[in-house]
Amino acid sequence: MHQTVDYTPSRDDPCFEAALVEYRAHRPAKTTGNPYHVLGEPVGDMRDNMGCQNRDLSAGVTVRRVTLDGVQARCYQAGEDPDGPCLFFIHGGGFVGGSVQVMENPCKYLAQITGGLVVNIDYRLAPETAFPGNMVDCIRAVRAVLRDGNFQFDRRKAFLAGDSAGANLVLACLQTMKPGYFAGAVLYYPVVDLACGPLWHWDESLYRGWPDALVQHCATSLQGNEPLMQKLYLQGNAGADAPLVSPIYREGGFGCPLLIQYAEYDYLRPQVEAFARRLAARGAQVDTILYRGLNHAFLDLFGIVPQAQESVERMGAFIRRHG
Repeated sequence: MHQTVDYTPSRDDPCFEAALVEYRAHRPAKTTGNPYHVLGEPVGDMRDNMGCQNRDLSAGVTVRRVTLDGVQARCYQAGEDPDGPCLFFIHGGGFVGGSVQVMENPCKYLAQITGGLVVNIDYRLAPETAFPGNMVDCIRAVRAVLRDGNFQFDRRKAFLAGDSAGANLVLACLQTMKPGYFAGAVLYYPVVDLACGPLWHWDESLYRGWPDALVQHCATSLQGNEPLMQKLYLQGNAGADAPLVSPIYREGGFGCPLLIQYAEYDYLRPQVEAFARRLAARGAQVDTILYRGLNHAFLDLFGIVPQAQESVERMGAFIRRHG
C-alpha cells in the first residue's frame, strides 16, 4: 500500500513545508575547520554538521544507558510490560556520523505511544570501524536483549527501525539474522544502493518545482556521495553492489513486513521507490509513505516539523498492527 502525506506550504517557498522553511531560516550555520581527518577526508567536519537539536514530546519515559555484549545503547520505557513490543533503532549519518542523541526524542516518544521498550543502538562508526563491524555491533546488541530475561517484552513482538544509513544497517541485520526474529521493520529514507547501479535512475524531472533553488539543493545534497561511502565505510571489505551493503540487489525478501517512510525532495527518493517496487514484485509485504514538502533526514526535526511526529505515530501503528 502506498500513501502520500501532504503539507502546509511555506509562503516563501510553496514547494516546502512551512515549518521546514522557518527552521532553515534560523538554524545554525554549518562549520568548517575541524582538524580531524581520516583517510584524507574531513570526518570531523562531516560529523559536526550532522543532526540537530530537536524536541522532547514524551512524558513519563525512563532512560537507561546500558552495555549490550560490549555495545553501548540507550533504553527507553514508559513502564515494564511483558506483553509489550520492543523496537531496536539504528541511527543514520552516512555510516560515519549521527548519534543516539539525535534520535533520542523520537525513540522516547515511540516508547510512550506503544507502551513498549525502545533500544537505541550506539554502534561504532566508520571510518574507524569499517564494514562489517558496524553491522556486527547492531546484531550483537539485538541478540543480547533478546536473550536477556531482564528486558521485559514479548519476544514475538520485536521490530527493527532505522533512518538513512541506519535503515541500510537494518536491512543488513534482516539478511544476516535467521528469519523469525522480527515481526516487522521500519525504514526511513533508506540508503539501498552504494554502487549507484542500473536498477534506478535519478532525474531532475522527478522533483516538483525544479529548478527552484531549494528544490535543487535538497534533491542533490547527497548526490555523488557513493564513492566517499565506499572509501570510508566499505574500505575494500565488500563490493559496492553486495546485497549486505546495497540491499536493492538482493534477490529475495527480508523475512518480515516493511514500512518505508521517505521524503519528496531527497536524492535517495528514486532508489527508494525502485527498491520498494522490486520488493512488491516479489510478493513482499511492503507499505510506503511519501512525505511531500520535506527533504532527507526529516526525522531529525522531531518536534520541529509536524510530519516527523506523525511518522513516529505511523511507526507505532505499524507496530500495533504487526505485533
